[in-house]
Amino acid sequence: MQTLLEKTRVMHQLLQKAAGNVLDFENVANELRSIIGCNVYIVGKKGDLLSYTEIDVDGLFNLEELDDKQFSEACQQWIFGYTQTEVNIQRDNFYVILAPVISSGERLGTIVYARKGQAFKPGEVILAEYGASVAGMQIMRIQNQKLESEARKKSVVQLALEVLSYSELEAVKYIFNEIEGSEGFLVASKLAEKYKLTRSVIVNALRKLESAGVIDARSLGMKGTYIKILNDYLYEELAQV
Repeated sequence: MQTLLEKTRVMHQLLQKAAGNVLDFENVANELRSIIGCNVYIVGKKGDLLSYTEIDVDGLFNLEELDDKQFSEACQQWIFGYTQTEVNIQRDNFYVILAPVISSGERLGTIVYARKGQAFKPGEVILAEYGASVAGMQIMRIQNQKLESEARKKSVVQLALEVLSYSELEAVKYIFNEIEGSEGFLVASKLAEKYKLTRSVIVNALRKLESAGVIDARSLGMKGTYIKILNDYLYEELAQV
């Protein structure tokens, strides 16, 4: 049986791993279950179940009823109704700790700890709050990665549009005005005739966007060219040039 000091050291190591980006939510949930000895549910700020692990056959929640890993409105109200760590809430024969995951004043989610028939001790509450810090680091890391990814995608579109000639840029605007969505068909000869463009300008513009990974373009012979937008920022950036 590990002492509280030993468990705290393990939790500190877990926090260091989180800082080093070597954990995912499943790792975090499993480690917390092992350290504290209870069911662990990591819930995102929109009420989505990020990960969970259970030691009791009958868990606190009926996870089979979750709609696409999303908790019901009533369940979310219960979870997010607590604005600070609440200890030993009794629910369906379980003792529960609700530990909000907060960073820079923003609630990023909640960790729900649940154990059947046995209340949590003060030392375990400290560990539970430590666990919320670990989860917070993971959520922040994922958010930052998403922001970086979105910034890269936006930059790719901007660079792709910058290398187009004036006539090619105009052709691209006409092309995606015609498609009006994430994918569609284009007949270059018809577009050229409609907007007084040369077919080569249209083809060159599409090739440049495709080589940049912004679109996928496939020739279907007489039917024209199938175009699929791979970068969601294309329309947004076109509107600004």
